[in-house]
Amino acid sequence: MQPASADDLTRSDAVTVPGERVSFRNDGSTAVAFRVVRRRDDAGQCDRIELAPDETTTLPVPRGTGAVTVEVHGPETTATTAFRPGRRPPLFAYRDGTTLVVRD
Repeated sequence: MQPASADDLTRSDAVTVPGERVSFRNDGSTAVAFRVVRRRDDAGQCDRIELAPDETTTLPVPRGTGAVTVEVHGPETTATTAFRPGRRPPLFAYRDGTTLVVRD
C-alpha cells in the first residue's frame, strides 16, 4: 500500500495518542506558516500551522508502532526528520528568514 501524499491527508486523520506529539516553535522574529506532515506505518496527518515569534504549538502523530517521519513544507524548502517511538526526535531547523525547531 502506498502512503498517502501530503495533499491527500486531512486534519480528520489526526489521532491523539498520549505522549506521542511533536512540538513546533518559531524562534524567529517574524510570523511563519508551514504545512506539516506526520507519517507512521501506512497512516498520515497533515496540518497547516501559523506561528508568531516565540509561539509554540503541538500536533499529534499517527497511531502505530513504527518510526514517525515529520516533514515541514515551506514556500521553497522541505525539512524532514524521523524518530522511533519512545525516543526524542532529533532537532532540526527550517530556515526561511526564521527558525522552526521541532522536538517531542
